[in-house]
Amino acid sequence: MTGNGAANAIEALKAVRDGLDVIGDLSRYAEAGWPAIPKDDVERLKWWGIFLRRQSEGQPGFFMVRVRIPNGIASAAQVRELAAISQELGRGVLDVTTRQQLQLRWIRIEDVPELLARLQRVGLTTLQTGMDNVRNVVGCPLAGVVRTELFDASEVVRALTRRVVGNRAVTNLPRKFNVTITGCVENCTHAETQDLALVPAVREVEGRHEVGFNVLVGGKMGSGGYRPAVPLDAFVTPEEAPEVCLAVVAVFRDYGPRQSRSKARLSFLLDSWGVVRLRAAVEEQLGRSLPRAGRDARQPGSSDHLGVVPQKQAGRYAVGLWVPVGRLHAHQLMEVARLSEGYGEGEVRFTTGQNLILPHVPEDRLHALLQEPLLRDLPPDPPPAWRGLVTCTGTDYCNLALIDTKRRALALARALEGRVTRPLAVHWSGCPAGCGNHGVADVGLVGKKVRRGAEVAEAVDVYVAGRAGPNPVVGVKLLEDVPCDALLPVLEALLRWGNFDELRARLRPASPQPDVPASEGSTIPLADLPEGGARVVRVAGQAVAVFRHNGTVYAVQDTCPHGGASLAGGSVDDGHVVCPAHGYRFCLSTGRCQTDSSLALRTYRVSLEGGRVTVQPPEEV
Repeated sequence: MTGNGAANAIEALKAVRDGLDVIGDLSRYAEAGWPAIPKDDVERLKWWGIFLRRQSEGQPGFFMVRVRIPNGIASAAQVRELAAISQELGRGVLDVTTRQQLQLRWIRIEDVPELLARLQRVGLTTLQTGMDNVRNVVGCPLAGVVRTELFDASEVVRALTRRVVGNRAVTNLPRKFNVTITGCVENCTHAETQDLALVPAVREVEGRHEVGFNVLVGGKMGSGGYRPAVPLDAFVTPEEAPEVCLAVVAVFRDYGPRQSRSKARLSFLLDSWGVVRLRAAVEEQLGRSLPRAGRDARQPGSSDHLGVVPQKQAGRYAVGLWVPVGRLHAHQLMEVARLSEGYGEGEVRFTTGQNLILPHVPEDRLHALLQEPLLRDLPPDPPPAWRGLVTCTGTDYCNLALIDTKRRALALARALEGRVTRPLAVHWSGCPAGCGNHGVADVGLVGKKVRRGAEVAEAVDVYVAGRAGPNPVVGVKLLEDVPCDALLPVLEALLRWGNFDELRARLRPASPQPDVPASEGSTIPLADLPEGGARVVRVAGQAVAVFRHNGTVYAVQDTCPHGGASLAGGSVDDGHVVCPAHGYRFCLSTGRCQTDSSLALRTYRVSLEGGRVTVQPPEEV
């Protein structure tokens, strides 16, 4: 690691001993009770997914236990055991998270050793689901069965998980590290919100198509707001993906900032270094170079995979069930396990939208499944006002939350039923940490407290038009300090009449871009164009990006033909400009796109005279 000294309490306690080592004291704490747990070990228990929680009912001393479910894929036996543990050791309350995990509520420290042993017997673990670790690796919940996928990436998720869980080389990161790996083209995992995302891509190698992943880095939702991940300009095959992921993690571990917890995510290292330097560090860690990014194979838009979905396997269907604000009860989960065995192949899948899927249902059993009583509580076709609802835990069980997200979200959705006719995403985060992924929703709500006279009330800031996917958009804050009791007419107006697609078009590009000096004319001093730098000039009414690379001056159209970003804000590498929004590479001399051969830039001739650069109008070329 670099000399980023321990400047906060968490770094200090990690310097004393690894968080995984607290397991040696668990039996003692189970016998003595929760008040006997030292403050530092309350933090270290989070390395084992065990979180001391303040309950809304005012009963201290209970824990939340977070269970790792790679790719969100679980067996009926695992789901049944989770339901049984919740019923017998808790109060029968579980939450599906936006990372495809399950969280068990109302657990006593006295019961945690038994809980961990029972999970281990069915092949589950809680390891490294909290604190400064690689968290649960998410993936498409229909991996291996959805017809549109480029390939099944779930085995890559499992392979990376095997190399992470219990590996002390990755248990002391500067901050949490979120990863998604997907071969799905329907943008179902919010890839741009992740520290590291592997998304489906295709490249041409000696006249043939090779499928794999493009690599995105530096996304986040909390720690200052939504920052979409940006391309590393690298292509990896499924076979080499786990190694490349670990190399990125190692670079973050060794060089990531550690002074402030609020500025310790990978995105802050990226801000300091830039993409080119980060890529070079990853290649140095690997001991080899990485090929340039391929063509992004993802489609526009996104899917929640709800409803009846035909699988690629003939005569088989997946049935996606809506879970109201991700909250399940033990008896419901037990029934889910039964249905998965009775109608499918004993498999249950959880989604980043806090829902679940029963795959592998034969066509002749589909009608009977849809008549099951449980599907009245967990419908495959929820009303539009309900369908896109996502919430964080809220003040029910979270120490950080400022508002009661789940109850308020459900009450408002019920009130809007029948008034809203189009399915839109409404995401609630109970605090700025952003666990509800509010930044990628049509309407995102962030909880806060406001003073109204002598009283303190629950309120939200309202964001609109956010999106992840190939054309990510950072949502804009539309309203501030809206009391939760006054939200109904606000939400109804937005959901009925908000033109979010038009607003997103106005807000793109989402990726942060440096300020690039612009000139009104077509001539600039050569001294104002540093090596590796860019300026924007106007030529015949068009924006032209002028670059200086290896002593040569190039001029190309400034607008990327793929996503509309300003290429002057991109990086220059080996004679190519890399689009700052999506990583498409364009040759500075020919304008040809290396990423997608169907795209090309207009190039302009330049002249140098008297220490000035002049870009020639098109008619003079």
